[in-house]
Amino acid sequence: MAISEPFAKVLSAGRAQFNQRVTEARRRYPAFDTGAFADFLQTGIDKLVVAVADFAPERVSTTVLVAYDMALELVGQALAGPKARSPLVNRVWQEILPAYPRLVTAHPVEVLGAMSNAAVNIGKVGNARPDQWIREMGALASQVESLPQLQALGQVLAWRCGVAHFRLGAIQAADLLPEQFALAALGSSGGASWSDVKDKLLADPWWTPGPIQGSAVHPGIEVGRFTGFGGEFDEPPEVRACPEGFFVKSAERYSFLVADAFGAVLHAASREEFDHAKAHSFPKAVVLSRNRLVVGKREIDLDLPEGHISIAHNTHTVAVTSPFTHAIRLLPLQ
Repeated sequence: MAISEPFAKVLSAGRAQFNQRVTEARRRYPAFDTGAFADFLQTGIDKLVVAVADFAPERVSTTVLVAYDMALELVGQALAGPKARSPLVNRVWQEILPAYPRLVTAHPVEVLGAMSNAAVNIGKVGNARPDQWIREMGALASQVESLPQLQALGQVLAWRCGVAHFRLGAIQAADLLPEQFALAALGSSGGASWSDVKDKLLADPWWTPGPIQGSAVHPGIEVGRFTGFGGEFDEPPEVRACPEGFFVKSAERYSFLVADAFGAVLHAASREEFDHAKAHSFPKAVVLSRNRLVVGKREIDLDLPEGHISIAHNTHTVAVTSPFTHAIRLLPLQ
């Protein structure tokens, strides 16, 4: 597949310089694959160069220089190209960056770096929804007017797409966006104000500004599977609550579980943190009757054997576990 004329002209004019950069990359990364790099130039960078050429032809050379150097690092670390550990960086360059030519030409290092780093980080979150993140980053591109807004949008959408530990930072980042833009980024429908939406988001991790707003209870989520099936837990997990989430023990592995309406994330934790969680106590909010969970006026039938169900809860979430499953079921208390 041939590259575009604007890209080919810049590469031809600086052939010696670009070849020297490849030589340096091969010394820096012993496993550097020149074929994979050539593929990424065609499939990852070329579409961006075409978008920049259409928007600001005079900025093509600068954009190519920055993109070329960044591509060397990404391919050298197996983060981009046909042999990448995850396809997400490739997709960001192919599907998102061409939608932001104005910001790329104004801040090439910052934009290309920030979006690539975002892709790497989201790709590490097993329960995240990168397809949704890519789709919405592209859909809202026309509303982004500055680099801080781009960074804020990326964080807000990452949270909405399952990166639960971004919650507080994402809510703060949304303050950097114009009101209607912030509401759109959060999927808010109707005529709510950002101030009202923000207050409700801060008050309840399970509240969402979308279609179920005020009309239904979030159904909850499940986290975890047996490691033999590609999951996170060697043994059925034991859970202890803390104000921010839950500490989890499975065999000799300890984790910290953060969850809200948009998703859940497991972070590495220590035995000491798990043991310390015993000191936390919360007001009684949940009753387990046989295999039925009573939360306020709600009754939830659990498809687990009676007498083999454990619950733990903080002020906003209840976690249900059993020695008969490797999954943790998380339900809102509100």
